[in-house]
Amino acid sequence: MDEKNDLQIDATLAKIKHRIIVLSGKGGVGKSFIATNLAYGLALQGKKVGLLDVDIHGPSIAKFTNVEGVPIQVHPISGKPAPIKVLSNLWVLTIASMLSSDSSAVIWRGPLKTALIRQFFSDFDWDELDYLVVDCPPGTGDEPLSIIQTLKWVDGAVIVTTPQDMAILDVKKSIDFIQKLNVPILGIVENMKFFRCPHCHKITTIFQGNQLEKMIFEYSLDLLAELEIDPAIATSADQGKPYIYFNNKQPSAKALMEATLKIIEKVERSKESAHK
Repeated sequence: MDEKNDLQIDATLAKIKHRIIVLSGKGGVGKSFIATNLAYGLALQGKKVGLLDVDIHGPSIAKFTNVEGVPIQVHPISGKPAPIKVLSNLWVLTIASMLSSDSSAVIWRGPLKTALIRQFFSDFDWDELDYLVVDCPPGTGDEPLSIIQTLKWVDGAVIVTTPQDMAILDVKKSIDFIQKLNVPILGIVENMKFFRCPHCHKITTIFQGNQLEKMIFEYSLDLLAELEIDPAIATSADQGKPYIYFNNKQPSAKALMEATLKIIEKVERSKESAHK
């Protein structure tokens, strides 16, 4: 059975050109928001994109993409279950679509989580994709390890943080984790950098910290984007409307699209160099 599953996984992976994982050291830093908007940003650039949520215990992607309560689809040709199509070129798969309600707890140990992550590729019929974006839970546990091992190779990781020093301390653990697994780091996204008053436009730094610049220099990392605290971000998440599209004139939305373009350039330039 494992051999058959391995062959099915390999067949699915052969349809995916580029693979990106989104990580964070801590929860609550906006990782799922970044993963969702990166996926939508890639789709807006004409790429065929899959967004996979491997946060088994706290899946957020169904909410962000407005597919809560939408059942898993069936592929019209193979008859196998398939990710949910949210745009003509964007598909979403999350365990939230398989639970009886949004308050159902998943109480699993590591082996069950690893088995499910493998089933996302062996049992589901994915279309051919230019990009697969994977939203991982915070930290360096079973799910990020299992997805990296299942994918065989990953084009790169995007790491999300907020400015405070405690968050940076945990980000360093994520960096160490990624480096030990030989996954390139595409860059850092600094979320909740500051708050801009909507009336006087004065900028106020909410989260204090001075370790991010030191860390970026120490590890030779690229700062992909600095995002401000924007109430529209919370509204877009609650309504399942992608911020990068519905708020595209906002500074943070523009920064997200610029980050998306940077990632496309890095990933596709690296792949081209590898084949020369």
